[in-house]
Amino acid sequence: MYFINPFKGLRPTKENASSVTIASTDHLSEDMKKDLLKRNPWNYLNVFNEEDKKKSKEKFELMKEKSIIVKDENLSFYLYRISKENFKQVGIVGTAKLAAYDNLHIRGHEEIFFERSQKRMKQMDNLNAQIGPIYAVYPDNKLLNDLVEKELVNPPIYSFEGMDKSKHEMWLVNIEKKVLKICDLFNSINRIYIADGHHRMDALLKLSKIKQHQNPNHSGKEAYNFFMIAMFPTSQARILDYNRLIKDLYGYSHKDFIKEIKKKFNVQKKNSSFKPKKSQVFGMYIEKQWYSLELKEKPHQNLFHIINLDINLLHYYLLEPTLGIGDPRYDNRIDFLAGFHGLEGIEKKVDSGEAKVGFALFPTQIKNIISFADKKLNMPPKSTWFDPKPLDGIVAYDFE
Repeated sequence: MYFINPFKGLRPTKENASSVTIASTDHLSEDMKKDLLKRNPWNYLNVFNEEDKKKSKEKFELMKEKSIIVKDENLSFYLYRISKENFKQVGIVGTAKLAAYDNLHIRGHEEIFFERSQKRMKQMDNLNAQIGPIYAVYPDNKLLNDLVEKELVNPPIYSFEGMDKSKHEMWLVNIEKKVLKICDLFNSINRIYIADGHHRMDALLKLSKIKQHQNPNHSGKEAYNFFMIAMFPTSQARILDYNRLIKDLYGYSHKDFIKEIKKKFNVQKKNSSFKPKKSQVFGMYIEKQWYSLELKEKPHQNLFHIINLDINLLHYYLLEPTLGIGDPRYDNRIDFLAGFHGLEGIEKKVDSGEAKVGFALFPTQIKNIISFADKKLNMPPKSTWFDPKPLDGIVAYDFE
């Protein structure tokens, strides 16, 4: 058995692809969700009904019965190109052995929270399917990249703009010779890194164990021993900044706060919005004014035992000592804003009074994520935002 394998995808017909699929819910406001549900009864949001599991299951089965989604007859890989503005990435959707996660052929970097994992597991158990792929990156491989590029000259099976304003295109690879070549190449790579979907990954592991225990004839070849994964070359992954918003100044006046942070940072007032162009430089927005912040002294080498991530430096030198922010996982005075909202997203939150001060960070680099994963360490919370991401429902994997 190969490390990465083809599968018979359960996917929407061409005419339904754009209306069935959903982007990360971070792109959708509550009003957008309500409008989408009202306009489109076949969108997967109708299936992700947490309050009524029975209704969710019935809706999913009805989508299959009405041929809104159809299962491919042949084992296939799915080439997936996502384009946004001047950026594009091309990945391969297949299945991987769940056991490979335990032996570190598949590596993660994120802390798992029980409640989120359980919620995902119950959803997949109810549908007996994985609707959205785990999003991962793999070390670049020229032979694999060349193989993919040759396939892209053919017409895609899908090409549409998603709710995330990205263009999503997919190609089907089901010729046996090509499928086996992809399998062989991934066997030679033999290592991939989870970018997004750690809780889904944990849920799949738990669900697989339950199904193993329920099956007296378990052989290890059943569909529940595998999971669907969308893998992109490391060089094509795009990580956006993950910015910080603080709700109050911890009792400081605006002027006293600026005076306090000047003890450790060089603070410069800016004439326009400020986005850091390098590590260890921060943007700060307060009282309708942008500033650049740079530490006066270089931090000690490996202050955090592995690498001085900007997120940790901001917390260690400013958020905790000056603003009294504790563990960011639990402190309700801190909020997070993904980079796709832009610097205007920070301005909007601060100007509206939802936050008192906002900080713009330089994006975490892919090499840092790989370094953490290789050392079996967890990244700090809210440290990476991969964008764009694969859509849920563009291809699904059932455990039947």
